[in-house]
Amino acid sequence: MRYNHKTPVSDAQRRDNTPSVKRSLGLSAALAGILAFSAGTAQAQQCQNLVWSDEFDGSQLDTSAWDIQEGDGCQYGICGWGNNELQSYSANNLDVSNGTLKITARKERVKALNYTSGRIRTANMPASGQWTNGRFEARLKLPEGQGLWPAFWMLPTDPDVGWPMSGEIDILESTGQASMLAHGTIHYGEPWPDNSFTGAHILSQPAKWSDDFHTYAVEWTPFEMRWYVDDILYSTISSSDLEDSSWWTFENYQYHFLLNLAVGGTWGGTPDDSIFPVTMEVDYVRVYDQGQPAIDGPHIVAPNEQATYELTGEIGTDSTYTWSVPAGATLSGQGTATAQVDYTGATSGDLSVEVSNSCGTHTLNIPVFIEPDHGVETVLDDFDGNSALTYTSYTGTFDTTGGVLTYTRDGASQWDVIATTTNALPDVAPFLSGDKAFVMDINNTDPSLVGKQILVQLENTATATPDNYPTGRHSKYEAFVEHSNGAQTLRFRLADRIDGETTNTDVDSVIFLIDPDAFTSDTYVIDNIAILGAGGSTGGDGGSGDEQASSVVVSSVSTGTESAGRGQKFGTATVTIADDLGNPVSGATVTGDFSGTWSETQSATTDANGVASFITSTTASGGVTVNFCVSDITDTTLTFDSANSTGTCQ
Repeated sequence: MRYNHKTPVSDAQRRDNTPSVKRSLGLSAALAGILAFSAGTAQAQQCQNLVWSDEFDGSQLDTSAWDIQEGDGCQYGICGWGNNELQSYSANNLDVSNGTLKITARKERVKALNYTSGRIRTANMPASGQWTNGRFEARLKLPEGQGLWPAFWMLPTDPDVGWPMSGEIDILESTGQASMLAHGTIHYGEPWPDNSFTGAHILSQPAKWSDDFHTYAVEWTPFEMRWYVDDILYSTISSSDLEDSSWWTFENYQYHFLLNLAVGGTWGGTPDDSIFPVTMEVDYVRVYDQGQPAIDGPHIVAPNEQATYELTGEIGTDSTYTWSVPAGATLSGQGTATAQVDYTGATSGDLSVEVSNSCGTHTLNIPVFIEPDHGVETVLDDFDGNSALTYTSYTGTFDTTGGVLTYTRDGASQWDVIATTTNALPDVAPFLSGDKAFVMDINNTDPSLVGKQILVQLENTATATPDNYPTGRHSKYEAFVEHSNGAQTLRFRLADRIDGETTNTDVDSVIFLIDPDAFTSDTYVIDNIAILGAGGSTGGDGGSGDEQASSVVVSSVSTGTESAGRGQKFGTATVTIADDLGNPVSGATVTGDFSGTWSETQSATTDANGVASFITSTTASGGVTVNFCVSDITDTTLTFDSANSTGTCQ
C-alpha cells in the first residue's frame, strides 16, 4: 500500500495512445512544439510569448483543436478509463457559452453506467497539438461534491513505450469532497505494479479553491517542473528528486492536454447523487514559451509567525519592486526581490509585489490566511492523567512513564499506527476550515527526524475497517518535525478530506500515523496532544476571561453586482457577523435569500473576519435590483439573535 491518490493500474488500462485514435500532427501544432521552450531555460532578457490558446469565446467547442472522447474507455482499451470511473463521456456534456467551456456531469444512465460527463484532449489536432517545455495553464472553477474527480493534465502523444514509463503530468487534480486542496503530480518509472509518482498539494483556507476561478499552471523546463496556483509557486520537482533519474523521460516526448470531469473512480469515491448536475468551468487554456514571475512563500501562516517571500522565475531586466502586506504586518526588504514579513498582530489579507522591468509591469498577489490565535480548547492527552482518548492499539513501542509518551516506531511496518477512540469531536467542521487545529509537542534532539511527517486521521469506527480504505475515513491532517533543538509544538493542517460519506458528526476515532510509508524505527518523545479552538485561552492572561459570548448577530449586510461580461452581471451580497461581545465569528453558516431580479436561497461560511460572501448562480442584464435577507445563522456554540442584529436585510 502507498500513500497514493491513484490505484496502480496496468499499462493496457492507463494508456491513452492507441493507434485507432492517432491523427497526423498539423502544421500549427508542429510549429508550436518547436516554439515551446525546446532550447532550454529562457534568458532573463527574453520576455514571455504566447504560443497557443483557446479562450472559449465562441458558441461551440473548436473541434479542430479538441478531440472529444466518448464512452466508457473500452473503445480505447482502457475500460473505466483506467481508474474504475463510473461515467460515460459524451459530447452532449460539453458546452461553450458566455466565455467559458462547461463540462457537466449528470446523473443519467448509459448502458451499465449511471452517470455522464465530458472529456477532451488536443492529441494530434491540427489547431492545437502537443508541446515539450514551456508554461501550460488553465483558468478554471472546480466543482464541489462527493464523488467528483476533475483534472487538467498531459500525456505524451505517440510514445514508443507505455504508461507510466513514458510519463504523465497532472497540472491540476482535485476531488469534489476536498476542493480546498489542489494537487500537482508526475507519474513515471517501472511498469505496473512497480510504477512511481511524485507530487504535492496546496491547501486553501478558509475558502475552498472551488469557490472561485483560479489559474493552475505547470512550468516545464528541461529536467524540472514547477506547479502554481495563481501567483503562488507551491511545488518544484527535478530529475534529481527521483529515486532513479533515468525515469525522467519527459524530455523524450511532446505532451498534449486533457480536460475531464470524472465521476467516482479510485480517487473520486462514491458519488452523492444529490449534487447532480454539476459543472467544471474553464475560462481559457494557454501555452507560453517560458515561465513568468511568481511568489515563493507561505499563503497560510500561524498567528504571530514570521515568513520570507521571494520573487521567483523573474524575466526582464532593470527591475524595481514594491511590496505591500496585510494590515498589521511588518515588512522588511522593500525594494528588493526578497521580503520578510512579521505577522505579529496582523489580520488576514493580501501580500503583493509590483514588478516593473523591461518586460513591463506585473502585480503578483497572495491572499494570506492567518490562522486564528486560539488557545487550548480541549486536551486530548497530556500524559499526566488528563486524556480524552482511549488507546485501542499501536504498532510500535508505547511508553508513558515520566509524563510523556516515548514512542518507538516499528521498523518492520510501513504504516505505523496508534489507534484511539474518543467522544471529544462532536463536529469536526471547524478543522476543515482552519478555525480549529490539532497540536502536539515534540521534544526532538535527533537531526534525522527533521522533516519527518506525522498524520492525524479522523475516522468512524462503525464503517472503517483495516481493509476498506477510504470508507469511514473523514479527513487527515499533517505536520512535520521542524528542528532538532529540543521542544517544539507542531500545528497540524488539513491534508485530505477523504470520504465525503463520513460526515462531520460521524467521527469517534483519532488515528496517529508516525512517519507513514516508511520502514524506520525512530523514537519520538510526544506530549500535550490538544485542540486549539475559540473556547481556549491564548495564554495572554492565563485564561479566557469571565465573560463568554452566548449569541451571534448580524453586523451588516451589503449588496452589489459583479460583471460576467457581455453586459451580463451577477448579484452579490456580503454579510458580516459577530458574537454579542463584538468579536468576529468564523466558520459559521449564514443562510439568506436573494430577491428583486433574482430569487435564490444560498448558504455560505464566514471567514476569519466573520464575513460570508454570496453570488447568484445565474446572470442578468440591464438594470437589476439586488436585495438580500439573512434568514438563519448556524454556529457550533452560539445561537442566532436576530432581534439584536443591526438589520438582517439590504
